[in-house]
Amino acid sequence: MEKTGPIIFIDDDEDDQVYFKPILEQLAPNNPILFFDNGQSAIDYLRTSDQRPFLIISEVSMKVMSGLELRRQIEEDPELRKRAIPFIFFTHPVYRHLVEEAYELTIQGFFEKQSNIEQLRSQLQSIVSYWSNCLHPNRFTSKDIY
Repeated sequence: MEKTGPIIFIDDDEDDQVYFKPILEQLAPNNPILFFDNGQSAIDYLRTSDQRPFLIISEVSMKVMSGLELRRQIEEDPELRKRAIPFIFFTHPVYRHLVEEAYELTIQGFFEKQSNIEQLRSQLQSIVSYWSNCLHPNRFTSKDIY
Protein backbone atom coordinates (compact mmCIF):
# COMPACT_ATOMS: atom_id res chain seq x y z
CA MET A 1 0.00 0.00 0.00
CA GLU A 2 1.37 3.33 -0.99
CA LYS A 3 0.32 6.31 1.14
CA THR A 4 0.09 8.55 -1.94
CA GLY A 5 -1.22 5.91 -4.32
CA PRO A 6 -4.64 6.24 -5.90
CA ILE A 7 -7.88 5.50 -4.14
CA ILE A 8 -9.84 3.22 -6.42
CA PHE A 9 -13.58 3.81 -6.09
CA ILE A 10 -15.87 1.33 -7.86
CA ASP A 11 -19.57 2.08 -8.15
CA ASP A 12 -21.93 1.91 -11.12
CA ASP A 13 -24.08 4.74 -9.77
CA GLU A 14 -22.81 7.92 -11.45
CA ASP A 15 -24.53 10.05 -8.82
CA ASP A 16 -22.50 8.33 -6.11
CA GLN A 17 -19.30 9.00 -8.04
CA VAL A 18 -20.16 12.69 -8.31
CA TYR A 19 -21.21 12.78 -4.66
CA PHE A 20 -18.11 11.06 -3.24
CA LYS A 21 -15.43 12.67 -5.38
CA PRO A 22 -15.20 16.04 -3.57
CA ILE A 23 -15.38 14.32 -0.18
CA LEU A 24 -12.50 11.98 -1.00
CA GLU A 25 -10.47 14.77 -2.60
CA GLN A 26 -10.80 16.78 0.60
CA LEU A 27 -10.04 13.84 2.92
CA ALA A 28 -7.13 12.50 0.89
CA PRO A 29 -5.68 15.42 -1.09
CA ASN A 30 -2.46 13.54 -1.93
CA ASN A 31 -4.27 10.55 -3.44
CA PRO A 32 -5.69 10.62 -6.95
CA ILE A 33 -9.25 9.26 -7.03
CA LEU A 34 -9.86 6.75 -9.83
CA PHE A 35 -13.47 5.85 -10.56
CA PHE A 36 -14.64 2.66 -12.24
CA ASP A 37 -18.24 1.71 -12.91
CA ASN A 38 -17.78 -2.05 -12.61
CA GLY A 39 -15.43 -4.65 -11.24
CA GLN A 40 -14.22 -5.75 -14.66
CA SER A 41 -12.83 -2.35 -15.58
CA ALA A 42 -11.19 -2.12 -12.14
CA ILE A 43 -9.54 -5.55 -12.42
CA ASP A 44 -8.33 -4.69 -15.94
CA TYR A 45 -6.73 -1.54 -14.55
CA LEU A 46 -5.14 -3.37 -11.62
CA ARG A 47 -3.67 -6.05 -13.90
CA THR A 48 -2.14 -3.53 -16.30
CA SER A 49 -1.00 -0.77 -13.93
CA ASP A 50 2.20 -0.72 -11.95
CA GLN A 51 0.76 1.88 -9.54
CA ARG A 52 0.38 0.79 -5.95
CA PRO A 53 -3.12 1.80 -4.87
CA PHE A 54 -3.65 3.20 -1.41
CA LEU A 55 -7.11 1.67 -1.07
CA ILE A 56 -9.99 0.07 -2.97
CA ILE A 57 -13.53 1.14 -2.03
CA SER A 58 -16.19 -0.87 -3.83
CA GLU A 59 -19.94 -1.18 -4.09
CA VAL A 60 -21.09 -4.81 -3.75
CA SER A 61 -23.88 -4.98 -6.36
CA MET A 62 -22.92 -3.84 -9.85
CA LYS A 63 -23.56 -4.88 -13.42
CA VAL A 64 -20.85 -6.62 -15.47
CA MET A 65 -18.86 -7.76 -12.41
CA SER A 66 -19.93 -7.43 -8.79
CA GLY A 67 -17.68 -6.24 -6.02
CA LEU A 68 -17.65 -9.75 -4.57
CA GLU A 69 -16.45 -11.22 -7.86
CA LEU A 70 -13.82 -8.49 -8.14
CA ARG A 71 -12.51 -9.35 -4.69
CA ARG A 72 -12.54 -13.06 -5.56
CA GLN A 73 -10.47 -12.40 -8.70
CA ILE A 74 -7.97 -10.29 -6.76
CA GLU A 75 -7.57 -13.09 -4.21
CA GLU A 76 -7.10 -15.70 -6.97
CA ASP A 77 -4.48 -13.68 -8.86
CA PRO A 78 -1.07 -14.25 -7.20
CA GLU A 79 0.36 -10.92 -8.37
CA LEU A 80 -2.63 -8.86 -7.22
CA ARG A 81 -2.93 -10.75 -3.95
CA LYS A 82 0.75 -10.08 -3.23
CA ARG A 83 0.11 -6.34 -3.60
CA ALA A 84 -2.14 -6.61 -0.51
CA ILE A 85 -4.31 -3.61 -1.40
CA PRO A 86 -6.74 -2.79 1.42
CA PHE A 87 -10.25 -3.57 0.18
CA ILE A 88 -13.36 -1.97 1.68
CA PHE A 89 -16.99 -2.47 0.73
CA PHE A 90 -19.14 0.67 0.88
CA THR A 91 -22.67 -0.28 -0.11
CA HIS A 92 -26.40 0.03 0.40
CA PRO A 93 -28.51 -1.88 1.22
CA VAL A 94 -26.65 -4.32 3.44
CA TYR A 95 -27.67 -7.94 3.82
CA ARG A 96 -26.18 -10.36 6.32
CA HIS A 97 -25.32 -13.00 3.70
CA LEU A 98 -23.34 -10.42 1.67
CA VAL A 99 -21.37 -9.33 4.74
CA GLU A 100 -20.58 -12.95 5.58
CA GLU A 101 -19.51 -13.75 2.01
CA ALA A 102 -17.40 -10.60 1.82
CA TYR A 103 -15.46 -11.42 4.98
CA GLU A 104 -14.82 -14.95 3.68
CA LEU A 105 -12.96 -13.14 0.88
CA THR A 106 -10.68 -11.47 3.46
CA ILE A 107 -11.83 -7.89 2.99
CA GLN A 108 -10.69 -5.22 5.42
CA GLY A 109 -14.04 -3.52 6.06
CA PHE A 110 -17.73 -3.42 5.19
CA PHE A 111 -19.69 -0.18 5.58
CA GLU A 112 -23.28 0.75 4.84
CA LYS A 113 -23.57 4.03 2.96
CA GLN A 114 -25.39 6.49 5.12
CA SER A 115 -27.95 8.91 3.70
CA ASN A 116 -26.64 11.93 5.61
CA ILE A 117 -23.65 13.77 4.11
CA GLU A 118 -21.96 14.29 7.48
CA GLN A 119 -22.30 10.60 8.35
CA LEU A 120 -20.84 9.67 4.95
CA ARG A 121 -17.96 12.07 5.44
CA SER A 122 -17.34 10.63 8.90
CA GLN A 123 -17.29 7.07 7.56
CA LEU A 124 -14.87 7.95 4.78
CA GLN A 125 -12.71 9.98 7.16
CA SER A 126 -12.43 6.97 9.47
CA ILE A 127 -11.44 4.70 6.58
CA VAL A 128 -8.83 7.08 5.13
CA SER A 129 -7.43 7.94 8.55
CA TYR A 130 -7.11 4.31 9.59
CA TRP A 131 -5.24 3.27 6.46
CA SER A 132 -3.07 6.40 6.53
CA ASN A 133 -1.83 5.44 10.00
CA CYS A 134 -1.82 1.66 9.75
CA LEU A 135 1.44 -0.23 9.31
CA HIS A 136 1.20 -2.43 6.27
CA PRO A 137 3.65 -4.79 4.52
CA ASN A 138 3.61 -2.67 1.35
CA ARG A 139 4.80 0.41 3.23
CA PHE A 140 8.31 -0.99 3.65
CA THR A 141 10.98 -0.60 1.00
CA SER A 142 13.97 -2.80 0.34
CA LYS A 143 16.06 -0.29 2.32
CA ASP A 144 14.02 -0.86 5.50
CA ILE A 145 15.74 -3.33 7.79
CA TYR A 146 13.11 -3.80 10.47
